[in-house]
Amino acid sequence: MKRTKDLYDNMISYSNILYVFNKVKNKCHNKNKIMEFIRYKNCYLVDILSNLKNNSYIFSNYNIFLIHEKKYRIIMSESISDKIVNQMISYFILLPSFNCLIDSNIATRKNRGSNYGYKLFEKYINNIGINKDIYVLRIDIKKYFYNINHNILLSMLERRIKDKKSINILKNIINLTDNKYVNDNIKKLIGKEINRVNNLNISIKEKNRLINELNNIPLYRKGYGLSIGCLSNQLLAVFFLNDIDHYIKEILKCEHYIRYMDDMYILSDNRSLLEDVFKIIKDKLRSIELDINNKSGIYRTKEGISFLGYTYSIKNNRLLIRYDNNTIKSINKKLKKEYENNFNGYYKSITSYKGYFIRCNTNLYNDSYRWLCINNLYDKYRIIKNKYKDYIVFIKYNNTYYTYDNISKNKCIILVGDTLYTCNI
Repeated sequence: MKRTKDLYDNMISYSNILYVFNKVKNKCHNKNKIMEFIRYKNCYLVDILSNLKNNSYIFSNYNIFLIHEKKYRIIMSESISDKIVNQMISYFILLPSFNCLIDSNIATRKNRGSNYGYKLFEKYINNIGINKDIYVLRIDIKKYFYNINHNILLSMLERRIKDKKSINILKNIINLTDNKYVNDNIKKLIGKEINRVNNLNISIKEKNRLINELNNIPLYRKGYGLSIGCLSNQLLAVFFLNDIDHYIKEILKCEHYIRYMDDMYILSDNRSLLEDVFKIIKDKLRSIELDINNKSGIYRTKEGISFLGYTYSIKNNRLLIRYDNNTIKSINKKLKKEYENNFNGYYKSITSYKGYFIRCNTNLYNDSYRWLCINNLYDKYRIIKNKYKDYIVFIKYNNTYYTYDNISKNKCIILVGDTLYTCNI
């Protein structure tokens, strides 16, 4: 096994931290914080480097908050400085050390994202043969991020990374969830949200469902769990199951295997084989103190199998791909929020969601959600005009401006690419 060394010292350079800072700056949602950081950028960056060099960098407390999309989730956001340090560790320590990951591990890696996963999943189905009865073993780990054992993870890292300084700072990151304030804040957030739900004008059944979901949000046990929302922790979570990935591929000889974080998929036309593999994997997971949830089991593709937001099924020797209804609800919720608060973001989001829908090959896509795919000038005009009724709307195409408006007003909006400009005429 090739082990990496001197990664920590090689990480500490102004060019590296500047590279990471530019990435953080472009993706930071809190504009006030990032603008304040930019004002004194050089001072902050030099200070971070100095503390890292002296092995004296101290991570701040997480900003913990509760979100509700498909379900309730606890998210822990970092300070700008912590985000920079975490990403430096991710880019210059973890990623160089994790070249042992299998190709079909498709989470949080360059060129190994969702699109790669979709193509791989469809390739597996075609390799087995759409004329066969294909089964999918799906394994979903119960509360994965909350149940990662710190000592087991560190032991795995020490076998992989020979650099003591790297191990020490990774240990500090891993143990951050052991701080008492983490669970105290989670309890407060749950209590506050339960009070809010109790005051909502909704059915008793829906209210009880939401409260039950809130009460099932776990707290962190000492020595277990990684925070959700931190890049380095995402990579550590990807790595934690690496030994099992290799066992499935190399010992069990499961050729058609994909893992997306804690979701494992094995495809085969042999159900009894998958049943045997299922038992073995459950035992392997228990050996690292993990368990599966009730979503895990063996499914037939003829009945439909969910994979990363799509439902795949085989009918009449044809592979059908349709969107997941829960994903649609989430998309509509996000679009509504952006439409009301950030129209430029709304327009960009519609354009990006086009890629999601064009993968579908069923009538559901064509009949119900084609409006998301902006294919012509009038679609662009209609969307913008619906928001800005008192303006003339011009759309630039091939250096020519087009409008469907009656040119009688003195205010106009011009769309160039994804950017809106206003002017008087």
